Amino acid sequence: MSDYYQILGVSRFASEGDLRKAFRLKAKSLHPDVNGSASAVREFKRVNEAYQVLRNAEKRRLYDMRLNNGFPSQKVYYSPGKVKYRAKGDRYAHYSSSDQAEGQFKAIEKYFDIVLFISLLGVGCFGLIYGLYRLFINPSVQNPYPGIVMGILISGLMFFVWRTKDKYFK
Repeated sequence: MSDYYQILGVSRFASEGDLRKAFRLKAKSLHPDVNGSASAVREFKRVNEAYQVLRNAEKRRLYDMRLNNGFPSQKVYYSPGKVKYRAKGDRYAHYSSSDQAEGQFKAIEKYFDIVLFISLLGVGCFGLIYGLYRLFINPSVQNPYPGIVMGILISGLMFFVWRTKDKYFK
């Protein structure tokens, strides 16, 4: 992971004015119109990306959290244009806006909710079926009624939550 503070040559506690000064100094020397080398273009893009992330308070907070704690799953919403793809080998997805990224996460959450509901409903049905099995087919020393009661409670609760989720969870 690139250290944006090191790229700009500022401390981690630099103010917005310090960031702007450091960016302008680096940009003047690395701009493609001034510096014609191929590496200057790449370095200019890195400096621009670092400045775009660090000048925004929310992006900077997410970046600092990711840098300090090592959370690669935290997204820093930097987009050098209308990039709507994930480049091969790129560890972080780039979105045009945070709304577009939220849409991606909401779709994943929807499928996760469905899988969670089906698995918990399966647990409830399994408890009910196993309790009935122990009651009628294989009456043993163990009491079958807790399995039946828990199966009914879990299944009923899952159906209740599924039917009323739009009312309570928005």
